[in-house]
Amino acid sequence: MIIQATILILICVNVIGTTNGTEMNCVPLIRVPRNSVFRAPVMTKLKINCTITLDGCHRNPRVSWCKLNGSDCKALNYSHHIRTEWKDIKKHEWMAFLIFLNISMEDTGLYRCKEGDTSVSHAINVTVTGADDDLKWLGPYVYICSGVGLVFIVMTVSFLYVIRHQGTKSTRKDKANKNQYMDTHKKDLLLPPHLYLNSDLLTSVVYRV
Repeated sequence: MIIQATILILICVNVIGTTNGTEMNCVPLIRVPRNSVFRAPVMTKLKINCTITLDGCHRNPRVSWCKLNGSDCKALNYSHHIRTEWKDIKKHEWMAFLIFLNISMEDTGLYRCKEGDTSVSHAINVTVTGADDDLKWLGPYVYICSGVGLVFIVMTVSFLYVIRHQGTKSTRKDKANKNQYMDTHKKDLLLPPHLYLNSDLLTSVVYRV
């Protein structure tokens, strides 16, 4: 019995020593670029991420997220519109995600990714914009397009006015020429005065023509 107890104790010590040795050789590393900024319109989906490497570790990452409140990073309370997930990239390397399913203005702030209790990433800036903010960039283009449209309308009206004015001049000129032509031919058709004195002769002349 004593021998069996001794063997069991040695096995437990060996296992504990191996586990502690493994954890001592485990070096978590979190990579997030400095000054990372994510922008999203309100009521949309946003996904932020950090990369985790566990060199010398024989376990999956223990990832958590927190939001900075002054100097403290408060752990997130995951709800219906915030969730987490992670995926393998390669051996001993993962990518962890924090997903805002329906982001709101209250979600604006600085977030950090944590592995275990010791490794913490750089802050990730999440900026949520309103619907009006997303349309502000259109302002200058609206003014430019309005100006171009106004110039086009003025040019079109001016062009049509010139065409119509030229057409009116041509009509008046043609009418004047026509009247002059008719007056000239009327004079050619007028009979000598002495023919009007004899109605029979006038009728004869008219029929001859």
